[in-house]
Amino acid sequence: MGNEPERMMDGYGTDELALPIWKLCQNVGGDYAKGLGAIPGDFYCELTGDRAKELEIIVVDIRKSRTYWGRTEIDDTPPLCASLDGMTSIEGDECATCEHKTDAPWLLPAADRRKMCSINYIIMGINFADSLPLLIRAGGISAQPVRQLLTQLRLNKTLKGEYHRAVITVTSAPKKTPAGEAYNLHFKIKGLIQEKKQIEEFKQQSFSLLGTPLLPEGRDDEEPLGYTPEGTPFYSEEERDRLIATEEQPAEIPVAATPKETAGRVEPTAVAKTVEPIAPITKEKAAPAPAEKTTAAPETKTGKQEEEKKKEETTPLDLDF
Repeated sequence: MGNEPERMMDGYGTDELALPIWKLCQNVGGDYAKGLGAIPGDFYCELTGDRAKELEIIVVDIRKSRTYWGRTEIDDTPPLCASLDGMTSIEGDECATCEHKTDAPWLLPAADRRKMCSINYIIMGINFADSLPLLIRAGGISAQPVRQLLTQLRLNKTLKGEYHRAVITVTSAPKKTPAGEAYNLHFKIKGLIQEKKQIEEFKQQSFSLLGTPLLPEGRDDEEPLGYTPEGTPFYSEEERDRLIATEEQPAEIPVAATPKETAGRVEPTAVAKTVEPIAPITKEKAAPAPAEKTTAAPETKTGKQEEEKKKEETTPLDLDF
């Protein structure tokens, strides 16, 4: 056993781990999750490809952070400022004195919330079903439910700080917003672990995970700013203007004849499919054809007049005086 080669990965600590993140599927976005069969309100994990209607977790820690994007656009550009503890920015400034700070992002519209330095929570936990570590990020309208979870854990007299004894059920709840329906997180203590061996296992695993670094990720907004008249979601004012301008462009009408403009609108010629096309004018056909001579029709005489004329032509002249 002692002669076996050592793996470097066996010497890595928790600071090298990237814990799997469970996300909440919303009405918009989440194409990967919906490809797995998830529907809005379900949880999914991109790392493992799993999905679930609810989760049962042991809470290891709940960490606070802040992110200031300073814009409504969602892109790959880094935020203008961030804080790993929600108290001091990465530049060393105090978050308490920041003019962009908001501690109640769930009370702000999505457009205003993205322009502020919003508070976020990162829940580090253990999946009760398979004992694998996990992360759940909560911001926006889900920040308030995390505070409610903190209240349940901190003020529970039975736990007395042994949070690894509580089995937490994590579900989703629909919420009406100005941009439509969105889902936020919902937490409830399902029960307390009683078996001493299991309590000790979760305790030791919880302590081993506490050194795992939790860095802010890219923006993961749970709701769009709104929808275009055609129902397309947009995540910034610039994107809204661009989508609406595209939708308002008139559709091309595939007709054979040239469309005619009437009363400010374009409509195809009604007989475009029945009228034969006009042949182009050539040199041989440039001059108009000469008009045919026409003669006036003789007066129509009656039968009596014709008979008298015939008699005059056949009767000899009387020359006997």
